[in-house]
Amino acid sequence: MKERKGWEVLMVPAARRQFAKLPRHVQKDIDAKILWLAEHAEEIRHERLKGRTEFSLHVGQYRILYELDRKQRRIIITRIAPHNAAYRQ
Repeated sequence: MKERKGWEVLMVPAARRQFAKLPRHVQKDIDAKILWLAEHAEEIRHERLKGRTEFSLHVGQYRILYELDRKQRRIIITRIAPHNAAYRQ
């Protein structure tokens, strides 16, 4: 992942594996959305998932769960999965 406007994007190993299993066209869409998030992290309103530490980003039928480390200016991708599976713990 690339750094944009001071925000570093990291993927935990499980999210990296989930990403690698997706079709190439979905990977491209998700990568574009993550880069968009890194560029606009200061501008958008992040809503925390109920009862969890993550936020959710939607890309078609897939969800990207992420955490923000505002102090370190990091976006940590914790999970990438289809909508129906993304929120299961």
